[in-house]
Amino acid sequence: MIDYKWAILEVFPEAVGVKYLISANDGQNVVESQGNHIFSDAVKMPPFSEIKEEELLRWIDTDTTQNDVNPIKLNLEKQLNALKTTQKVEFPWLAGTFTI
Repeated sequence: MIDYKWAILEVFPEAVGVKYLISANDGQNVVESQGNHIFSDAVKMPPFSEIKEEELLRWIDTDTTQNDVNPIKLNLEKQLNALKTTQKVEFPWLAGTFTI
């Protein structure tokens, strides 16, 4: 199970948008993504002075989801899966060297 956490870094009231940070944690690895999002007309916002952070977090998650798929979360999930299948190896320029 992946735990996603959204955070609002900046708010752009004139453009009705936000700068966000989202992190995904699968219990073993954590990956993050940062971006800007301008809300669609489908998001009915109250006056700027009345907006709460939890509303922005809910709206960004909902507004970026299409056909029950959130491409931002999907890319983070792909990164986590890649980390699970990646094998750590030594740097090739260090192979076969020794130290005294």
